[in-house]
Amino acid sequence: AEHLAASLELGVVNAREELKARMDDRGPDGRLLRGDTAGTADEILLLGFWAWRCGPNSTMRDLMRGLRGRRVFLFGTMAAWPDSDHARDCLSCARELLAEGGNEVLGHFFCQGRLDPDVRKNSRHPLTPEREQRLAEAEKHPNAEDFSAALEAARAVLIPLMP
Repeated sequence: AEHLAASLELGVVNAREELKARMDDRGPDGRLLRGDTAGTADEILLLGFWAWRCGPNSTMRDLMRGLRGRRVFLFGTMAAWPDSDHARDCLSCARELLAEGGNEVLGHFFCQGRLDPDVRKNSRHPLTPEREQRLAEAEKHPNAEDFSAALEAARAVLIPLMP
């Protein structure tokens, strides 16, 4: 997120801070009384997350559920291969969450990323030699090559939309 923001000269909104600001705007039934405050309605949001249980992590899921009518570029990390069925499931989940609010996903970029050691220790997935190899590779990401590829993917979506 920091690399994309700096390279594209964009502001950054912390998802946890955005959600905290929204908590004060909930009615008695728990529904939000106002929409998101992340940027302006005509701005494109770049939403970054780490994959968790076939979708965005819980903080990002909550943020996505509050977005209405926004244009979005997704980027994220996962311990899985970025071209795997798991990655496609994560993208599908994120798209569905965003579609609930009438948001449009303009593009995405996923790469591998380190798996939290506590998550790894408590995983219900068997530690096969193949999984061990994939997790070892994930420890090396994101790297400079991933940052460059993410920037290229974001630019491919954003540049044609800029005035």
